[in-house]
Amino acid sequence: MNLISSNASDAPARQILLVDDDILLHKLLEEYLCQHDYHIDALQCGEEISEFLQHQQPDFILLDIMMPGKDGLHWLRWLKKYHEHIPVMLLSAKKSAQERLQGLEFGADDYLTKPFHPKELLIRIRNIMRDRPLANGRVIHKIGSSFFDPVHEHLERDNTTIKLTTQESGLLQFFCQNPGQILTRDAISLALYGNDYQPMNRSIDMTINRLRKKLDDNATTPRYLCTVWRKGYRLTLDS
Repeated sequence: MNLISSNASDAPARQILLVDDDILLHKLLEEYLCQHDYHIDALQCGEEISEFLQHQQPDFILLDIMMPGKDGLHWLRWLKKYHEHIPVMLLSAKKSAQERLQGLEFGADDYLTKPFHPKELLIRIRNIMRDRPLANGRVIHKIGSSFFDPVHEHLERDNTTIKLTTQESGLLQFFCQNPGQILTRDAISLALYGNDYQPMNRSIDMTINRLRKKLDDNATTPRYLCTVWRKGYRLTLDS
């Protein structure tokens, strides 16, 4: 197996398998996507997929259609039969509508025509993976234009990583688990502090104010973390 993988010593949260015989594309995507908290493993032909999946479970697969041996459509059908939980995006230099429709009929989650801009690929991957469990059981939450990783305790927005404190991350995760619901200060305090919380503790309000700034949320007219007068707070995922 000819396997190319990133050299990061601490593997990022999201694992992507790229199956394409274009070595230059391997290097381009590995360099670009690793800057955005993705770990890339790359194979040069579909025949290596089965062996790879016996040892690792990626969160996402980028699959070229035109490869030596059996083409990407064959391997797409195989993946959807034996590993249907893994989202797959097809890559192709062809602009044939028939090929694109066939790939979508076979279960592809998306289809991108070469050449493409790496940022477009990144956006498409994020849109497919938002609020989808990762291979290790984690979930990335999309809040407006931000992506929240509760395990690594950070937000990602406009190609920038914004660190959160443990309290900020815990609070935001509680809101993400209850989107659109009004959460009282007591309920929030119990979730964060358990029986040790103090009803008059104002740290919740201060944490929410910090989160609003990090979410690019206007403190006067917030779009995401809204105050519901005399009731509590509510998280809206889309502005």
